Amino acid sequence: MDDLQDRGFSTGTAASLASLFNPRTVAVIGASSVIGKWGQMILSNILAGRFPGKTFPVNSGGGTLCGLSSYKRIQDVTEPIDLAVITAPADALREVVNECCEKGVRGMVVITSGFSEAGEEGRRLEEELVSLSRAAQMIMIGPNTMGILCPHAGLFASGAHSRPRKGTVAFVSQSGNLGTQLIHWADQQGIGISLFVGSGNEAMVTCSDYLEYLESDPHTETIILYMESVKDGHRFIEVSRRVNRSKPVIVLKGGRTEAGKVASASHTGAMHGESAVFGAACKQAGLIEVSAPSELLDLSAAFSSLPLPRGNRVGIVTLGGGWGVVTADQCNEKDLLVPDIPDHIVRTIGSFLPPFWSRRNPIDLVGTKDPQVPLVAVEELLKWDGVDAVISLGIVGRHELVQLLVQSVREVDPGVTSSHLSQLESASREYEKAYVARMADLMAEYRKPVIGVSLARTREGTVRHQQGKPYHPVFYQTPEDAVNVLARMVQYHEYKARS
Repeated sequence: MDDLQDRGFSTGTAASLASLFNPRTVAVIGASSVIGKWGQMILSNILAGRFPGKTFPVNSGGGTLCGLSSYKRIQDVTEPIDLAVITAPADALREVVNECCEKGVRGMVVITSGFSEAGEEGRRLEEELVSLSRAAQMIMIGPNTMGILCPHAGLFASGAHSRPRKGTVAFVSQSGNLGTQLIHWADQQGIGISLFVGSGNEAMVTCSDYLEYLESDPHTETIILYMESVKDGHRFIEVSRRVNRSKPVIVLKGGRTEAGKVASASHTGAMHGESAVFGAACKQAGLIEVSAPSELLDLSAAFSSLPLPRGNRVGIVTLGGGWGVVTADQCNEKDLLVPDIPDHIVRTIGSFLPPFWSRRNPIDLVGTKDPQVPLVAVEELLKWDGVDAVISLGIVGRHELVQLLVQSVREVDPGVTSSHLSQLESASREYEKAYVARMADLMAEYRKPVIGVSLARTREGTVRHQQGKPYHPVFYQTPEDAVNVLARMVQYHEYKARS
């Protein structure tokens, strides 16, 4: 930490962030009992999330908040404070930060807005807070952020009350709203999170600092960035290139168009370079640049759950022909190869299917009802050295349609017993569970990804976690999503092979 003032907060930051993201004591300054206020939302989230350390509400009125004694000033707390989450108004921040400095607080997350994103006066105040913090060797995240989530530490210090499962995907977002939305979606889709940081205006801690921390974070394997500006572009490229060799870095850049630039200037106070320059820099560093938030989720699900493909050759197994045609087209357009399958695979799969099946890749299962055929087809492709990945379409998701069929039969056919219909539903459900489990086993055995496309939208989410397994099957809603994910994984593999 002794280089904070001299070097503008860089090399010592990673170690300092480790203590901030794993605190033993947290103070919420500006804590409130008024539902909807930031001080209430964050305090109640920390407590409802069962933070294992100690939490201290700080409110000028004192009293009791959420069953805890509230302190009028941070200095009144007798224990050392690792992290202060500050929701006080902007005009009170000088005094609050000074008090945190006097207390010896190790780090702050400043939720409050009204700084560089609000104009020149706010920028001057922001710079003053940075100077105070640096002089006290205290980290400041933000300002103008929606908070942080540290699932492995049991800390959920955000205004939004999504509390995702522990996982290996880290999100760093200059937009708190967009980041919070992605975290909520990730929770719904079964994507485990190692860390979420709403980096806000990045007055002190920049994206490059977070990357350096995440490079050595044992919980993080995949890094997702939403950026509206880049401070010190040369350092960002240098750091991201190094980190990306071991952990894939996926980037969504806001402000790519004129309308986006104007919007983000008033959002995070961001200054912009040309999008073409940024894109070229990302390509040089091997970063995976995307154009939509949904891609961030799709890719985080795959990179955190699947083995990396070792090439661009794809085997396709489809319950019906049309999907196979569409998927093959998509593969060709994304520079993925769909090779013809050898005779021994044709013979093996053909022994289960009628003579009119496709006999080629894509493997059309012609709507078979035999539950073993999809398993045989996928494994035959995986153990063949002529493909590097398999896309499986329509096997999972049939249970949703079986349920609809059973519902219709119950309504119109009194001759069918309820127990028989329940058995049909149960058999369908158990088959899908067994298929998902088998895909996890096959990926572990052959070290190749199997990317699924669901026949119907399911309630299970994208990632199907399998306890104790190294890989977890994923199922997307469309063939184009599955192909895009695979193409990006191949892109990353090729970068690693070159670097």
